[in-house]
Amino acid sequence: MTSVEKARERKRKWRKRKHELRYGKNAGNMSGRHGNHAKGSRNARWNTKKLITSHGYILVRVDPSHPRAFGPPRLKSFKYAYEHDIIMERHIGRNLVKGEVVHHKNGKCDDNRIENLLLETFSDHAKKHVSVPGCRDKLGRFNSKKRIRL
Repeated sequence: MTSVEKARERKRKWRKRKHELRYGKNAGNMSGRHGNHAKGSRNARWNTKKLITSHGYILVRVDPSHPRAFGPPRLKSFKYAYEHDIIMERHIGRNLVKGEVVHHKNGKCDDNRIENLLLETFSDHAKKHVSVPGCRDKLGRFNSKKRIRL
């Protein structure tokens, strides 16, 4: 046995000992049983086809031809749309027209139950948000730091 072969054998035995210490005797191949090789929903990067925006709204994948679809041009097979818009469209049986807005009654952006959604015109929706005390600063600008919940 040459010195290279001896070194390989030592390395193989050392790796086996480390594997037994970490996973126990007779553990076998651990591929897919811990985070960096986990398959499917056990993987941390598992995609449920939903995203949460920085403002807390839920985005779902839709066909690129959907009227509410948006996303980067590199996405060819799908785009995203707000989940509350899709739910309201299914409820009323048609696509939303320009000027219609879906409002969350309790102010929670991720609560997309139909009981919590209200279809309004853009102007009515804006009037509700403007009429809330504290929504504007001293100069009359909308307060971007404070999220107004209706």
